[in-house]
Amino acid sequence: NVDPKNSDKGIDEIYQAGRFLKDAIDRVEKEGGVHLRSVSERVEKLASVANQFCTSLAQIVVTVMEQLSSDVVASTDFTKSSKGETHTTVAKRIRDAQRKFQSSLLGYIKLIEVLALLKPSILPAIRDAYSELVAEGILSKKRMKVYFASLPQRSSVSGSNVTKDLKEYSAVTLRGNKEDTSSMPVNSQDIQKALSEILPVIAREAYFTAALFGLSSRHMDGREKKRNFESAKRSVDHSSQYFRYYMSRICGIASEVDAEGKKVSADPMLSLVSSIHLNEAMDSYIDRQKTGGDHSLSLAYVRATILDMRKKVDKQWVTWVEEEIKWIKTSSGVPLNGKRAGVFASFARFPAHLDHVMVCCKADRPKDYSPNLHKIKVVSYYLQKMAGSLFASLHECAERETTDQQYAANVMRMENSYFFTQSIKQRGSEMTTLFQKQITAASAICKQSTDAYLGWMIKREFKSLHSLFSNISRIRRDVGGADVPIHVPRATFVRTLSKESSREVMKEKISVIYARMEKHLSEQGGLLPVAWKALVKVLYEWFGRWEKLSTQCYKFILEPSAVDVVRIAKAAGGGSRTKTLASESKTSTSAGASSAQGESSTSRRSRSNTADRGSSGLAYA
Repeated sequence: NVDPKNSDKGIDEIYQAGRFLKDAIDRVEKEGGVHLRSVSERVEKLASVANQFCTSLAQIVVTVMEQLSSDVVASTDFTKSSKGETHTTVAKRIRDAQRKFQSSLLGYIKLIEVLALLKPSILPAIRDAYSELVAEGILSKKRMKVYFASLPQRSSVSGSNVTKDLKEYSAVTLRGNKEDTSSMPVNSQDIQKALSEILPVIAREAYFTAALFGLSSRHMDGREKKRNFESAKRSVDHSSQYFRYYMSRICGIASEVDAEGKKVSADPMLSLVSSIHLNEAMDSYIDRQKTGGDHSLSLAYVRATILDMRKKVDKQWVTWVEEEIKWIKTSSGVPLNGKRAGVFASFARFPAHLDHVMVCCKADRPKDYSPNLHKIKVVSYYLQKMAGSLFASLHECAERETTDQQYAANVMRMENSYFFTQSIKQRGSEMTTLFQKQITAASAICKQSTDAYLGWMIKREFKSLHSLFSNISRIRRDVGGADVPIHVPRATFVRTLSKESSREVMKEKISVIYARMEKHLSEQGGLLPVAWKALVKVLYEWFGRWEKLSTQCYKFILEPSAVDVVRIAKAAGGGSRTKTLASESKTSTSAGASSAQGESSTSRRSRSNTADRGSSGLAYA
């Protein structure tokens, strides 16, 4: 046994003996003549003495460490009496035990310096013995288990999985509740506490290991510094193995297949939140002053440890994202012909997932906390990748052969792109900044498809008018406005207008357009008011051009005018679909009654055509 209290004199004697031995060896080597037998024998004899000296000294050092560790662990044991103690108290006891053990070892650092001078190759074995003592003593599995079990949410003992697949979320609507708050938050408080209370202990362990075994000299070259860092990392990794084991459990990392003890299932949502906490913890361990030495090495070790954990949690979350992208690409629930597809299930549930992400990120945080997801590369990249897969599936559905290309392809594009843009904007600047690129692309898709859809709607209902004025515009472009009446006689022009653009006919046609649009667009998408407003604008532009052509080529004033058409359209948009259906049903009934009373064939044919138009417009699609 070694008596630490009375060892100072013996340590100095051993240190001086080692220095003298080193000086003797250096002196012989510097004097030269090693090729001479007498000198060579002398060197070999000194080397043999040094080897025996170092072997005995190494045994002494290991014995001292074992004895000190045993004494400190016994005197600071709290594992049996820690029931009911807070995590703060337990963490303090672990720190105090570490300081006590390390301070007691400092008195023997001269012995390790002698070994480094005479036989550096023996130090790794001593370093391994030291890390084993720490792993089984100061930072033992039992002590780490007690600490992590004392954390507020006890997530290392009773972990709960809050991750949901995208298809399991509730569909979001643009009206009513804007955010889905039904999903459970993760237990992230334990992660915060462990990183703030125990990670500094690991940093101190790295610092002491580097200082004790001389692994961070400023005079080393880059290659030697790297080798020493790897040596220190292996040693501290072993010392802190149980800290990393329990950290993995509370970060939601799935247990290995052959792992001992209670298995932990993967929780990708917890892994995502853990990645954010680890990323924030990294800021505290950046060597901004570039001081070098033991302090820089310890900070570098902690950063490497955090990065290793982040790789694991990121990999687990990314694996989940890739699986969800596969589901998105199946385009679940979208009819083959694309008609009345509405908001896709994937588009409707994606905002709910983002709400869940924000709920989990803000759990146990100050009210004004913002996670700034757009600044975390892995998180922003894969969330944007999910959003990109939504539009890839939308494009695939719109372009497939079975999808109706007359209007259904444009409707699904405009409805889903509009829903995406609005649902993201409703979730505030955090999400708007994150998905700015996708919002820009969605807005372009929505505009392009809306223009095509509205053009098709107007051409379909005002087919004769569109054909007439398109022909006039072409003739005017070819031969000039004065010769237009030669090619399209005024009588034909006036007859067509009186038949197709009277006020009553306009009201009926615009009502049919509204009813058809109401049928095409889903309530969930919330696009009807916006699309109708855009259609009113297009109607004004088209009828304005037609009004101008009529005046310039025929000196004929359109009635109703473009302004009147806008008023009719606004009135039609203000009524409900029920009123529209009731009005058209009444028109059809009155037409049938008039026919039964023996109306003229001309009147009967006119009313019959009107009723057929209204019926086909509602039944379309």
